[in-house]
Amino acid sequence: MNLGSLVGVVTYFNVLDRAGHTPAGVRAAIPVALVVHAIYMALARWSGYLKQFDFGLLALFATGALAATVGGERVLDLFAGYSSALVFAALALTAFVPLALGREPFTLFYARLQTPLWQQRLADFDAVVRASAVWWGLLFVLGTVLCVWSPADPLFTFVYPNLLVLVAGISSNWWLPPLYFRVHPPSPPDRAEPLILGMPAVFDRRTAGDARATIQFVVTGDEPGSYIVRIAKGRCRSAEGRAADADLTITTPGDVWLQISRGELDGAQALAHGRFHAEGELSILAQLPDWFRAVQAR
Repeated sequence: MNLGSLVGVVTYFNVLDRAGHTPAGVRAAIPVALVVHAIYMALARWSGYLKQFDFGLLALFATGALAATVGGERVLDLFAGYSSALVFAALALTAFVPLALGREPFTLFYARLQTPLWQQRLADFDAVVRASAVWWGLLFVLGTVLCVWSPADPLFTFVYPNLLVLVAGISSNWWLPPLYFRVHPPSPPDRAEPLILGMPAVFDRRTAGDARATIQFVVTGDEPGSYIVRIAKGRCRSAEGRAADADLTITTPGDVWLQISRGELDGAQALAHGRFHAEGELSILAQLPDWFRAVQAR
């Protein structure tokens, strides 16, 4: 369903190639593509996969269909000679128009599918999603330029633009968020859930060495929850839930652990005064400040 938005596009170009890249060919291809795309949109809506791209491409096909109906020859000539460029232009508009109007970007749909719910609640989530939309929009603009540069050359209308999408676009899921946070350091968590589940991001594997530990956090207070942090072979993982084999169990109010992580409250004193409780291997508790970098409040 994620790739289904392109079904109408593929249908359009198949019919256009057979009918010829002429206004008459556009008249034959546009209605078929519009019907196919509309059917896909109905299926996408039924399955919960209706996306902004679907509406952008619908607008493109509807424009062509309107021109064919009212006799807009100049528009049909544009479709006949620059169809590939128009597709990428429609994608670029889908990326930039919501941003300009202050609406949610098209990348939010995909980010929600790929990102854990606790990360979606972070203050910086929307900023990263918008940065991703800008990057994709620039790629679509560049794809449009390539198509316009040589509209009859498949290298410029198909190969190079799609390489941009595959290489510079899809790969950005992995490199763009870290780069963004390097330029714009993230805001410190204001709740215990993202603080604990985000511990792998501030884990110092060199200091931890070959340490192995399973830490159970039981958070009390306004936003209670249970979280597991596992350390093994120089790696750290986190998850929600209860661990039957926990080496250390920390029971703490959320606000207390936030203060400790920010350096606003001394952990040893807080433990001594009963601000939080720890059971199991307390030596692990003593090493946590070395294994995990403190969160610095802005």
